[in-house]
Amino acid sequence: MSMFFLMASERSGSNFITKLMNGHNNICGPSAKHIINPVARNLFRYGDLSIKKNWYELINDIYNLMEVKFSVWQKRFTLDDLQKLSNVGDISSLIINIFLEEARANGKQHVFIKENHVYEFMPFLLLNFPESKFIYLTRDPRDMALSWKKNTDHAGGVVSAARQWQKDQQNTLKNYYELEKLNKSFHVKYEDLISDPELKSAEIVKFLGLPEDKNMINFYKDELTQKNAEMIKAWGNLSKEVIKDNKNKYIDELNKEEIKIIEKICYHEMYYLGYKTEYNKEHLDTIDANKIIALDEFETKNVLSNKNKAVLENMSAKKVFYNKLLGKINN
Repeated sequence: MSMFFLMASERSGSNFITKLMNGHNNICGPSAKHIINPVARNLFRYGDLSIKKNWYELINDIYNLMEVKFSVWQKRFTLDDLQKLSNVGDISSLIINIFLEEARANGKQHVFIKENHVYEFMPFLLLNFPESKFIYLTRDPRDMALSWKKNTDHAGGVVSAARQWQKDQQNTLKNYYELEKLNKSFHVKYEDLISDPELKSAEIVKFLGLPEDKNMINFYKDELTQKNAEMIKAWGNLSKEVIKDNKNKYIDELNKEEIKIIEKICYHEMYYLGYKTEYNKEHLDTIDANKIIALDEFETKNVLSNKNKAVLENMSAKKVFYNKLLGKINN
């Protein structure tokens, strides 16, 4: 089994590429349950995992997270199932076997995993899954910000989105260039992927070391993919054919000030990634920081935020990992 990880900002086509990869006859791209992120970032809170009490506390929290009706997998785990997947304290085997069981349930061998903010726990991934490879997906921050603004599961508007996009690229690029030296990372733009999904998916699969599967483009016909598309409004397009013109929407749907502020915040990262700005740097440099602050405050107060029940339950289940006190350090 090979484990492939996605590095991408939210609202950048991360669910789309995951399901596109799932369309391959030997790649399982399960809908996100966000298992690894809270686990990797909070293991220290559980103390010595060779102690059964601590280990089973961790497994119980993982079980509760996976039980949230945020997304549907083919494999349904009981608490007993999870406890039998690895020896006490063996976190890497536990995670590998969780995804391996889902892959097997789908008749596949490899997994393509979407997790948010992968850069926050990259050392954990490289230490525990040293043979893994990474796909770096980027999307024009103006379209990403538009999608963020329209999705009520996200707080704030284009300023919050642009700041998140900038942070994600700054942190991901540091990892990407080092991983690229080892032939462990591959960059693809969302715009290129939707324009020519057959070509770009073939390039990705080749990088991953697997044979091409021309049927990947029919990913949306998968029964499980269609079920997940019904669960979260933002996933609705996953049950449809690739929307090849789903780009440059910001031109008609964002106003000039919004576009300028996004470009002001993201200018350097856009430049490095090859996204051409509507306004030159000299013009963007004249934008006063107070104008950005004012728009952010306005959006925070006025942009509707109405998170889906399943999203809220998933967030609540993840918070549990951040509140553990089992690993208290005694001086």
